[in-house]
Formats: sequence, C-alpha cells, structure tokens
Amino acid sequence: MALIAVLLPTHKPKDYLERCFKSLDAQTLPKNKFCIYIALNGPREEYEIYIHAILYEFNFHYKYIYLNKPSVSHARNHLIEISSEPYITFMDDDDVVSSNYLESLLEQADEKFIAISNVCNFTENIENLTPNYMGLAFNRLSNKEISKLKIRKFFSSSCGKLIHRNIIGTTRFDTKLTAGEDSLFMTELSHRVVGVKKTDSSACYYVYERPGSTTRSKVNKWREIKRINYLLWKYSFMMFGRQDKLFVLSRIAATMKHVKRLF
Repeated sequence: MALIAVLLPTHKPKDYLERCFKSLDAQTLPKNKFCIYIALNGPREEYEIYIHAILYEFNFHYKYIYLNKPSVSHARNHLIEISSEPYITFMDDDDVVSSNYLESLLEQADEKFIAISNVCNFTENIENLTPNYMGLAFNRLSNKEISKLKIRKFFSSSCGKLIHRNIIGTTRFDTKLTAGEDSLFMTELSHRVVGVKKTDSSACYYVYERPGSTTRSKVNKWREIKRINYLLWKYSFMMFGRQDKLFVLSRIAATMKHVKRLF
C-alpha cells in the first residue's frame, strides 16, 4: 500500500526534470510505498512527449495528468485532490532529493507532526552545495520542536517536508498568487500542526538555483506592492482565526521586509 504522494507540477520542463526523476527512482523507500503525481501545466505538445519519453527509464509508480492552466498552485491543488495516500510531499521539478529522503521523512511524520529534512542549494550539481536558510535553521533546531516561532522558517516553503493529509485538510494554495503562496498555505494549516520532527541531516532536499526562476527573476514594483498588500490582508484575517497569533505576526513581519527591499 502506497503511503506517500509526491506531488510534482512541471511547466515547460527541460533536462532537469530527468534529474529530478532519477533522484526519486533511487529512493531507499520501497517503490510500492509511494506514488509520484505529475502535472504538466501550461503548453502541452513537445513537453508531454518529452515527459513520457523519459518516464520509460524509471520504475517508480506514477500518475500523469495535463492541465492547460499555467499555475503551479492550481496544479498542486489538483494533485492534492486526485491523490489518496495519507502523506503528501511537494517537489519542484528542478529540485532533487537524497536517496533516503522519503524513507527518513516517513519515519518521523504523523498526524500531528510534520517531518522536515535538511535543505541545501546547488547550481551545477549536488557536489557543489551552498547554504539554504531552511538548512541553516535545521542545524540549529532540536530533533522535536513545538514552538511555532522557532520553526517559522519551515512554514515559508511547502517543500522539504512530509505532511499528513489530515493536517492539510481543506487548505489549498491561493491561485491568485505567483509568489508567497507557499508561506500562506503553510500558515493557514499551521493550527493543525503540533510541531515538527527532524530527519537525520543526511536526508536532504536539494534546491536548484536556476537562473530565471520565479525567486530570482525581476519583479514589477507596483505589481509586487499589490501582491504584498494581498498577503498582509490574508495574514491579518488569520489574527482572528485559530492560528498562533505570534506566529502569524512573524509572517506579517517577514512579508513587510519585502516592502523595504522595493524602495
């Protein structure tokens, strides 16, 4: 019985997708314990042909769908709906994971605690790593932590972790956002999280620092201000909900830092 759904949206994929697949095919967790859900979102034609061509190289279980809307949030939401495994992990199509990634996460996760892995950045290959802010926080954290303030950095991204489906519940990614949707998603579900449990540091999510990616590309100042205002409104609304108030305030403070960088 499969226990983990690996949710993997991809948009105009290139050869880095094959590298991602290779890392998933090399998992120490038995292949009947996880299924990879792949969603091609956006242009179809040669990209779908490419995906199916490289999938023949691998032995993992997968399900493929095509979505004509070029939105990673829309794709993730759709994959949450069509998957059925009790645990969910999110991946970006240009990232890779260590061979013990899924097995190590599964050993720590449960219905109340999110399992988190080490996180590192790379540019050419994973032999040449650079620090990642979540990886730095990972090294300072105890093996089990319930303080939302201490683990707040891990709520800025949906990747590098294993989440029980009951924690996610009806929470979905906000399709109005093209940046900041991860932290909003994680904050919205945070009231159902008791804390986090760490894997061994050898279990690692490797973030590819790809030139031209969303996080590295230039932004329109006024569009960015509009996006930030929307996020602040959403976070402010949570102050009246079940989320930890100090934790939400920390997300508001983190969002405000983006305003200062614009001027």
